[in-house]
Amino acid sequence: MHYRQVLSNRTARRLIIWRTLQGMIMGSGAPLGWACIQLLRGINLRTDISENLPLYLYMLFGTMLVFAVFGSYVGKQESLMQQRSLRDTLTGLYNLRHFRDRLDAEIIDARRQGTPLSLVFFDLDHFKRVNDTYGHGAGDMVLLAVAECVSGVLRRNELLARVGGEEFAVLLPHTSLEQATQLAERLREVMHELTVTVDGTTELSVTMSLGVVTLATDEGAKSFAERADAAMYEAKRLGRDRVFTA
Repeated sequence: MHYRQVLSNRTARRLIIWRTLQGMIMGSGAPLGWACIQLLRGINLRTDISENLPLYLYMLFGTMLVFAVFGSYVGKQESLMQQRSLRDTLTGLYNLRHFRDRLDAEIIDARRQGTPLSLVFFDLDHFKRVNDTYGHGAGDMVLLAVAECVSGVLRRNELLARVGGEEFAVLLPHTSLEQATQLAERLREVMHELTVTVDGTTELSVTMSLGVVTLATDEGAKSFAERADAAMYEAKRLGRDRVFTA
């Protein structure tokens, strides 16, 4: 299963490079410290360096290399921790926290650029029956399959997040209400094609109810998300397995 990264490759590389440089700077302190000690002992530093050049070079480049490797490792781990803090632990999708941050940012961009911004909320129909009948393990398998299936339909700039137990949100920059509705219908159709095998033999299928909205003039993130949520529940009220556009 492939998911798009929260941090861009450029941002992650910058973080790793910066931590590596910090390590190199820290590593350069070893020969400088040794030189200060020699000066305090009254040793002629120029003579000492010329007579012990390999030692000074080893201290300089050896310690810098060690600290650079350590700094690179720290940068990679820091980047990974940032990624994980914004991911849903089960599906690997973005979590509610990151969705809210991106929603705020995309609203600002949409207003600045004068481009449409749409939002789709969807919920798996009768998902509680899956958990009650087959167990939460089967429910988790269904959620994973849905996440992978929907993720495969979306474009690179479209964000998929798990915002509740069986509730998901799709944030669609530069997308009109008509285009978002077409995408929602496509997602509903691919759910009809999805089957999940549990217990080695039992095949489960699920449907979804979807609500679609487009950002209104001067609308805030809270109202925008609430309208999408209300549209989703209207789709459920009308019989489920359908798209409702508000």
